[in-house]
Amino acid sequence: MTGSAVVRRASSGTLVGAFLGASCLLALPAAAGPVLQAVVSFDGAPVGTGGVQVVGSLPALHMAVVRGHEGALAQLARTPGVRGLDLDNSVTLDSRHGDDSNGANLASEGLDGRAGKPDAGNGVRIAVVDTGVSDTDALNRASGRLVDAVDASTPGQTRTGGTYPDGYGHGTFMATVIAGGAADGTKGKPLGIAPAATVLNVRVANQDGSTSLSRVIGGLEWIAAHAGQVDVANLALSHDRPKKAYGADPLTDAVEKVRDAGVTVVVASGNERGQVGDPGFDPRVLTVGAADIDTGRVAPFSGSDNIYGYAKPDVVASGVDVLGLLPLGSVIERAASTKHLPHGLFRGSGTSQATAITSGLAAIYLNANPGSTAAQVKAAIRCGAGDVHGRRDGQGLVTTTTTPCAGPDGQALDGSGDATGETSFDASSWSASSWSASSWSASSWSASSWSASSWSGDSWGCDSGCNSGSDQS
Repeated sequence: MTGSAVVRRASSGTLVGAFLGASCLLALPAAAGPVLQAVVSFDGAPVGTGGVQVVGSLPALHMAVVRGHEGALAQLARTPGVRGLDLDNSVTLDSRHGDDSNGANLASEGLDGRAGKPDAGNGVRIAVVDTGVSDTDALNRASGRLVDAVDASTPGQTRTGGTYPDGYGHGTFMATVIAGGAADGTKGKPLGIAPAATVLNVRVANQDGSTSLSRVIGGLEWIAAHAGQVDVANLALSHDRPKKAYGADPLTDAVEKVRDAGVTVVVASGNERGQVGDPGFDPRVLTVGAADIDTGRVAPFSGSDNIYGYAKPDVVASGVDVLGLLPLGSVIERAASTKHLPHGLFRGSGTSQATAITSGLAAIYLNANPGSTAAQVKAAIRCGAGDVHGRRDGQGLVTTTTTPCAGPDGQALDGSGDATGETSFDASSWSASSWSASSWSASSWSASSWSASSWSGDSWGCDSGCNSGSDQS
């Protein structure tokens, strides 16, 4: 991948022009190349420039979806008050299905305390930003624990008040790992970590699993606007980080704003060894990698990196052969490579599964410590992590904890220090790494170069190499 379509600038306080809302149409110059769609983030009031059309407003996040020719978008990126701009390229869930493994673990395997208890997570609301959620025996709408929140899966549209089932399968699997109750084949044990928690269905992908930056951010817009009704946001998704460097961009900007609104954001590290996906590399979210609890090692596919002195992921959780349910007839359920286990169960592997487990643990902590801030939840889970063999595990393997954190991880909880709570994070280098306006080159970000990055962790039993190898460095 060459070039960058992402810019983030420090706010100057000077605003040029104004977006008048989603219906604002500004003249597009003729013969200026193809019209491109992008997401723009801004400080304060919306800002604009000539030759840009606003096609969607995201006021809770201080963002907008815009269209314009490359030159007009580049001019907008350089406008004072604009924080960042990124092309609205598609992101496709690219699951890998099946292997010859015979292992299968409940999500609560190896965890003690409240994990997997029928009343775990009671009163906590977890937004699953994914492909939708369909009813299963373990979690359904009739129980009152599955609530349809918003559907942002259709480009340019956001709707509430309906039912948003899952034609792909990924979101339902995540929901059952987080909060699924007992099902056939589990011997009366719940599938999920926090089976008394409420899942808020935030659908951002269509029936074939494909989505885009604007749709994901559309789901985050609803969470930001309703932050008082959301405790945890689960994002088992990851797309390629912009350019070769780590730094701020509109997607990390969005998850930070959701976190600042009081929601604990739990994000997958990605399935590319040696790097962490976007937005998992953001220092302020709780980023989760995958471990194989049968071997006691970090999974070979689990993404990791050191970002300005801050090790990502923050923690690892079970992410190999985790049991869950899929909707009958969904894309993943019908895939020839998907192995059907007895009693309608399925197993999945990847950082998606690990992220769902950690979201459930966040619910258990919040049930015991209501009113905790996102920083406190993150710090507690990091502090409670235990040892795992090898490296690339951040603070280690998650445990069930209800104990507030003290020490270095908790140092920022009184409002002092950086919001990551980490003394090792170099905030000035993070800010300095923001992409300059001169680097914005839409032509280098054609659809073919985007690489159709997958949502991380979409391995349903992993491919032939997923669990091979012993190098855990």
